[in-house]
Amino acid sequence: MSRLEERIENFNRAFEILTNAKNAYTQDKENILMHMALVHAYEVCFELSWKVLKDYLAENGLPVYLPKEVIKEAFNKNVIENGQIWIDMLDARNATSHEYKMDKINLILDKISTTFYNELLKFSNWLAGFNG
Repeated sequence: MSRLEERIENFNRAFEILTNAKNAYTQDKENILMHMALVHAYEVCFELSWKVLKDYLAENGLPVYLPKEVIKEAFNKNVIENGQIWIDMLDARNATSHEYKMDKINLILDKISTTFYNELLKFSNWLAGFNG
């Protein structure tokens, strides 16, 4: 199994967990444990998503290493459609462990459970077509 295939498998498992966390959060947005579950599931899923992109680009002769570089190159090669959302996703991933103001946390949670989740769903669907 190649590194890319292994990462895709890991991403798929992480995305399933993210889906469950998003659904639980949507049903009980006041529960702090649901906040924590959603944030952690998102962090893991996003981390794997950009690393899948990195490995995919490397297998196609484009070695890039840093998350922003990977996102920009994936956008330039039409692997992902909305580079800005991916940059926003990266920024949110970086902010989740350093943000303590509930109003900002709630904004991040809302984006994770809607815009970012939908973007990762598109990515998951692309991987299903690519991998299957």
